[in-house]
Amino acid sequence: MEPRSTLCKLVGMLGLSLLLNACQLFQPAPSIHHGPEIFWDTWGVPHIVARKDSDAFFAFGWAQMRSHGDLLLKLYAVARGRGAEIFDESYLPADRSVRLLAIPALAEKWYTAQEPAFRANLDAFAAGINEFARRHPETISDTVKAVLPVTPQDVIAHTTRVMTVFIAGTSECGAVLPGFDFSDQPVASNGWAIGPQYSASGHAMLLTNPHLDWRGLETFYEAHFLLPEVNLYGTALVGSPVLQIAFNDRLGWTHTVNTMDGCDLYRLKLAGAALEDGYVLDGMTELFAVTTEMIRIRRQDGSMTSEPLRIYRARQGPVVTLDDQVLAVRFALLETSLLAGMNQQWWKMGQARHFAEFQQILQDLHLPLFNVVYADADKHIMLSFNGIIPVRDKGDVTFWQAPVPGDDSSLIWTEIHRYADLPKSIDPANGWVQNANGAPWYMTLPFLDKTRYPPNIAADVTNARELRGLQILNEHNKMHYADLLAAKHSTRSLVADRLLDELIAAARISGHPLLKQAAHVLDQWDRHFLAESQGGWLFYTWFRKWVKRTIKKTTAENPSYRFTPDQLVGSLFYTHPFDPAFPLHTPRGLADMSLAIHALEEAAIELDAKFGALDVAWGDSARLRRGQVDLPGNGAPTALGVFREIFYEEDADGKFKSTSGDTYIALVEFSQPVRAQVLTTYGNATQNGFFEIGDQLRLAANQQLRPAWRTLDEIETNLMMRERLRHDP
Repeated sequence: MEPRSTLCKLVGMLGLSLLLNACQLFQPAPSIHHGPEIFWDTWGVPHIVARKDSDAFFAFGWAQMRSHGDLLLKLYAVARGRGAEIFDESYLPADRSVRLLAIPALAEKWYTAQEPAFRANLDAFAAGINEFARRHPETISDTVKAVLPVTPQDVIAHTTRVMTVFIAGTSECGAVLPGFDFSDQPVASNGWAIGPQYSASGHAMLLTNPHLDWRGLETFYEAHFLLPEVNLYGTALVGSPVLQIAFNDRLGWTHTVNTMDGCDLYRLKLAGAALEDGYVLDGMTELFAVTTEMIRIRRQDGSMTSEPLRIYRARQGPVVTLDDQVLAVRFALLETSLLAGMNQQWWKMGQARHFAEFQQILQDLHLPLFNVVYADADKHIMLSFNGIIPVRDKGDVTFWQAPVPGDDSSLIWTEIHRYADLPKSIDPANGWVQNANGAPWYMTLPFLDKTRYPPNIAADVTNARELRGLQILNEHNKMHYADLLAAKHSTRSLVADRLLDELIAAARISGHPLLKQAAHVLDQWDRHFLAESQGGWLFYTWFRKWVKRTIKKTTAENPSYRFTPDQLVGSLFYTHPFDPAFPLHTPRGLADMSLAIHALEEAAIELDAKFGALDVAWGDSARLRRGQVDLPGNGAPTALGVFREIFYEEDADGKFKSTSGDTYIALVEFSQPVRAQVLTTYGNATQNGFFEIGDQLRLAANQQLRPAWRTLDEIETNLMMRERLRHDP
């Protein structure tokens, strides 16, 4: 790359306002000047160099605006409960839920509760956002400018809303709170830590692999902080002021969404015909606390209207009505002040130097959910089932997953489980810990004894992707770094390995020519979901129809039946369902062969009509798409037992585009120096103009990662632009 031509391009793209900054390209990196600097690499990753924390936070706010300005401001508007006012009425359901849960008011309260030094950091982050908007208004859409200026309370409200959405979307509460459920795909992740007993190099290794939606509040942002005493690299959800998954020179962690239940619904018994008459609690009538908020709404024609939102609150929490039920919603993270310290806890985790210090930080319990998967240079590994989890004195998981009686005050929990009481595995003898959104007992082998923990602390579930991960971990005597990289990208289907031979045999003896053709295609298939894999589309189509037929049959026999994803490894589908005593060999065997054969015939007819063939390659129709990038896809959904998880949704042209799954990936070996490869699958920007949106999909299509540049020499060698900022608190 020629410095002079690069400079000319940058001036043309960014205008004269960035001329002085652009002129800093490719000069030797000096010692840190009086303000923060951002070194932008060729992948659009900001490397923030600063003397003090508040300067780094200022630069991080600035950087997020350059990369995701429109998205960030839109998310903050929704966190205020003002999306419908600033944008349009489609945001009204989310606004109602935000106001119902009093998130803006909690943000005001929790801002004042911050420790002074960290409050200054939040102030600086908001100031960086506003300063970028002031200096570069041309980069921001006109509509979102109404959100400005941003306040530190907006930052707290947004991060609170995001965590509340995670809790709601993974519990029964998402169904009653519009805008707070994961309606497209469930959140998912892979997280592994490899200890010295299982590592070929003797160094601990960490696999970071969250799977979230590729849009909206689940969008990740990769960044790097270089401070005098810490070299911190990782990722954050857009709008977060801190890295939430990260590693430094001594240690690192990742998160997976755990099976904790952090929200409950209470079925209230009204004292009269109307809410104004109150509700019954312990045989006595109690009146609701009532408030009213006005929500302004921008209609499609541009006119503004207002809607009063009357909010009723019972002792359990705010009230929603669903059909003929009156329900109170109780979120653990909103019923305690612990969440006020969430962002500061993540910041402290990134600056920790050893395991004891890291554990001490976790004990503060400010993170409302997520498993913590940890590894360090001292060769410790850990998996901790973490969260703000209620102490429920009665009932098991099934009891609490349905609305519980609201007239019994003994069911209104008030305490939170201590960190010491939560399931965890530290330096296990087998040398590894893992989680892929299953129950905490399955974090290592041998499995933890679940009877040691309360029966309502976690749902006892697993999935085919997690079982595939356990299988991979047991295929090695010791794992090399290259083995970890190969495992991360594995597209082999555990479900195919457990069912395909039976299905093929039955299709061959059916006598139906199309079924025999399907059997031949499936027999030739490599059982992977690589771009070139022929037979993957046939199996995937069969699988969807098989599941649909099974659910339909079960519902017909039992109208009250309710399907949940964990049943996909159960007796409804398999003759030998998942058995914790045999985790490497179950589930297996088709539970209903006749139904499976009918589903295969239906799948073959569909593919023949759509493609004119049954052996269509996976990547011909599964596409990695973002911006102008369109490439053959690889990877498949969790339900197929593929570790490399990517979901595809039908696009306007009839092909299927990537919409969720692999997001940020990091493979870290805690050698000296640290060895790390990373990828933000869909790219590190959504803002048009300066960055190429979707540029990293080219690496994803080839199942490649890229080195994490963490020294000034590496960064300077791969520099695109350098910005010197001025932060005046």
